[in-house]
Amino acid sequence: MKALSLAAALAAFLAAPLARGQDARPPADPSTSSSGTTPDAHAAAVPCGATDDVDIGPRAALLVEKRREKCHHIAPYQPTWLEKRILGYEKAEQPSFAEQNLFGLYPRVQTIDHRSEWGGGIRLWRPNIKGSHFDVHGGAFASLGGFQFYDGQAGVIPHPAKGFPLFASRADQAFEQANVTRTAEPSYMIYGAFTRRYSPQYDFFGVGPDSQEENHSDYLQRDSLYEGVAGYRLWHRLTFATRLGYYHVVLGAGKDEELPNVEDVFDPVTIPGFEERPPDFLRYGASATFDSRIFAKNPHAGAVLVADWQRYDQRGGGQASFNRYAADVRAFLRLGDAQRVLALRAYFSKDDPSAAGGRVPFYLLQFLGGSHTLRAFDSQRFRGEKLALLQAEYRWEASPAIELALFVDSGTVAARTDDDLGSFKTDGGIGLRFKSHQALLMRLDLAWGAEGTKFLLRFSPSF
Repeated sequence: MKALSLAAALAAFLAAPLARGQDARPPADPSTSSSGTTPDAHAAAVPCGATDDVDIGPRAALLVEKRREKCHHIAPYQPTWLEKRILGYEKAEQPSFAEQNLFGLYPRVQTIDHRSEWGGGIRLWRPNIKGSHFDVHGGAFASLGGFQFYDGQAGVIPHPAKGFPLFASRADQAFEQANVTRTAEPSYMIYGAFTRRYSPQYDFFGVGPDSQEENHSDYLQRDSLYEGVAGYRLWHRLTFATRLGYYHVVLGAGKDEELPNVEDVFDPVTIPGFEERPPDFLRYGASATFDSRIFAKNPHAGAVLVADWQRYDQRGGGQASFNRYAADVRAFLRLGDAQRVLALRAYFSKDDPSAAGGRVPFYLLQFLGGSHTLRAFDSQRFRGEKLALLQAEYRWEASPAIELALFVDSGTVAARTDDDLGSFKTDGGIGLRFKSHQALLMRLDLAWGAEGTKFLLRFSPSF
């Protein structure tokens, strides 16, 4: 028992100086240390907040006392407001100004249609009202170019986990459907929607791959769409949807004073649907979407495939009825790591008139040109009943919030669905993008091609 007590006492004696941050030897006089140690160094050796008396002289004692006092006020470093914002954007963690709202009303500055110029307005977005799956979305915009846009949706609306659903006018297009992931709950969609647009300056260059830039003219289009949509996600990556709606359109003389009207450049007889009063259409169709991406607006891997069929059924009979078949395929391949991505896209659309000798009205034709297709060409530059588009981008994240890109676009059209596709028009360019972790915030693209160079500022992904 005595041997055990003696061992415990010895262990306590050796541990005591160690607990004070000292070795087991007695402390030396700081003023006569053979190693030349100063009193300041001895003060630093005392643990923060230590209360043991140490014979270190008056100067070192004063430093120790100051250190003890500081220990009572130690707190983690607090970055300034500016530091927090800069670090947040560098790490793509800072919520963007785009998320600011008042009771679900989001002010917006953006382009609202082809050639609309910049416009402003309000988007209303109230998802999951009172804990349910019921959503309400709406928008009202006007632009510097005189364009107006109004839309509304109510029901269970497909939308990304963070962000808005598609505008109702775009939710029926294959290339737009690929811009929304459908991984969030619930697994079904069912909603009603309406859209009204006033577009005083739509571009028209002619129909087919050989349309000429010098034939640039414009026309006015005012249209309305009312429809219901229902769909179901059979698997977490595969969604089917169907829609039924009514489409009404009115045409008029374009309002751009610098451009001639369509009838001043073209023989109206040669433009399908120009001479007749535009009919109303019953429009219905179905689509299937496969999506393995995580974030639709900032993908680093995965793929998306959209197959879409639509029927435009002319009311009152006539030769304007047609079926539209479209497919949009996008793939995102990592090149070594997540910061380097090769983005690829192939898009194809084909219109099939129902009547023998029938033609699709020119204002309903698919087109190429603009910030999402052939970026160095004017919006709506090439129209036709058949269309093909190929795109590739090399994307490199210089930081989580900044991305650089090299891109090439190539596409063509055919005037009639039975014609061969014309020669491909190609452009290329460079891009600078600002992003959050989940979405692109702003895109600057500089594109050049056979018809000149264009600088594009947009707030949506190229694809």
